[in-house]
Amino acid sequence: AELIYESTLDSISEAFDVFHYPVSRYMLDARADLWQSGLAPQAVKQAVEAIGEKQAVIYSHQSTISEIPVGDTLVLAGEVALVDDRIKYLDVLQGALDALNIEAAVWAVPTGATAYAFGAWDAACSLGKVVIQGIRASGAQTVIADGPLTAWALTKIYPELDLHLPEDVKVVLLSDTLSGAVEMERQELGKVFFHDSRAAYHIADSPPNHMAVQPGFVGDEAAYGEGTVYEAPRRLLETVGADLVNGAWIRGLSKSCGADDGLWLTHSDLAGGLANQRLDYARQLGAMMLVTDSALCANHLEKAIQEDTIAVHWLPEIVFKEPSGS
Repeated sequence: AELIYESTLDSISEAFDVFHYPVSRYMLDARADLWQSGLAPQAVKQAVEAIGEKQAVIYSHQSTISEIPVGDTLVLAGEVALVDDRIKYLDVLQGALDALNIEAAVWAVPTGATAYAFGAWDAACSLGKVVIQGIRASGAQTVIADGPLTAWALTKIYPELDLHLPEDVKVVLLSDTLSGAVEMERQELGKVFFHDSRAAYHIADSPPNHMAVQPGFVGDEAAYGEGTVYEAPRRLLETVGADLVNGAWIRGLSKSCGADDGLWLTHSDLAGGLANQRLDYARQLGAMMLVTDSALCANHLEKAIQEDTIAVHWLPEIVFKEPSGS
């Protein structure tokens, strides 16, 4: 049981297999069996409970459901809600929206995606119901997901749990919204490595193709996976002047930084090791900056930095202000 939780859901094995056998699904089903039978490790049970408490604390800031931010566009900050320094990330998010004249209300609340990844589908369902009630109460026609994990919950996890968004509600990625802005100031960002979180794999249009997994492959970056979740953040970075560096472990073949599937909550040492490996990889490619569209990944990677040789930024920071690491 412990071994099943000492990794992420392992989309890297699924992506690397030319037939894309659903390895992550096998892992998820095993976790669900363990959870349902009561055999999940205590650390996992405590993590799921903590996520529920976090939602309750955030949600209690509104005395009634009708006081959830109202407007045509709602930014659902599901990833931001899970980080320790939530206020800092919310300030950056609001600053980016203001800088690009994007009118949207922001609501920070866990979506239940991490509980789902733990196999705790009952808890994920309870958390998801609160989110859907909130979206319905907001009257939003467009919901902007603050990162791939939030988008995964809204578009893939909720339907599987028989949870459904109000009709005609459109879900879009924050990275796509930001990259579509008309005016964007160019910066001298230098060489930048973009990190794709594991959740991106599940909302991409396609996985890596059979050529990308061949040893020594050098070719079109799209071979590593296609979809808005990969293209939008890279488009934004190139627009503002980043010199993107690439390697083999990108897009659908991106290795976890440890902030995926709750690993940072249950096995912090293992998660920290993965973070250091990801930072080292970016350095090896010559990057002076790592950028990610996942607030969870940005928060986790920033804490793992041990040398002042690379800067880590959440994508909205690039729009909100010139990164200090440039």
